[in-house]
Amino acid sequence: MKKKIIICFALVHVIFQMNAQFFRGVGIFVGATTSSSRYRNLNAVDNTTYAHKFPAPSHRSGEYVFFSVGILGEFLKYEHIRWQTEFEYCRKGGVERPSIGIGTGERGPATANTFTNIQWNNFAKIIGNEGYRGTPYLMLGARLEYNMARSITAYPTVAGIAPKINLTPDVGLGYEFASYSKFHFFTELHYNPDAIKMVTQNVVFWQRMFELRIGIIFRPRKSIDDCNAPRYHGSDY
Repeated sequence: MKKKIIICFALVHVIFQMNAQFFRGVGIFVGATTSSSRYRNLNAVDNTTYAHKFPAPSHRSGEYVFFSVGILGEFLKYEHIRWQTEFEYCRKGGVERPSIGIGTGERGPATANTFTNIQWNNFAKIIGNEGYRGTPYLMLGARLEYNMARSITAYPTVAGIAPKINLTPDVGLGYEFASYSKFHFFTELHYNPDAIKMVTQNVVFWQRMFELRIGIIFRPRKSIDDCNAPRYHGSDY
């Protein structure tokens, strides 16, 4: 019986130690986003059918500015690489001024196409050397997007083909400011384009987004790269 109890305690201890090494930190962030939509009409110019104008002409929409908010977890015990996983709320879109007269060039008032998403983001976080003021890092990963609401007010035949669930690549640059506490402030800039371009009626459609974040992460350990670092205990230790 004693042997079984000792084995159980040993297993629990090992599991907790593994979890302590695997888990690195948890945090929150808010961001400012700007996104736009790109249309490429592949139909030849024809002043009879205007197929090069409908269902959408070749153009890039105006920028749609919104915000984002999310929570993150940071994992892996390695000094210069971490796994960061996130749940995020954000909205993509583009500002359009569609033509209201064929051949006149007259355009209507500005109107926005928007896609409100809940996202699960995952990144390989490649951490640079710690400096006096902080630590730079590179983020490479992808976002799994679930479109929970959309408002399409211009070019609905084309913009409406955006999928309900989408996987998009993401690359980011970040900087974590030096801190002597377990709370660390950071800022990040992300570039998030569509990986797959959508096509309908010979018109190609895709989106891209830039995101500037600020956030705070809590780490039980005091340094971003203190893994396996030797500790000085004093001459009498």
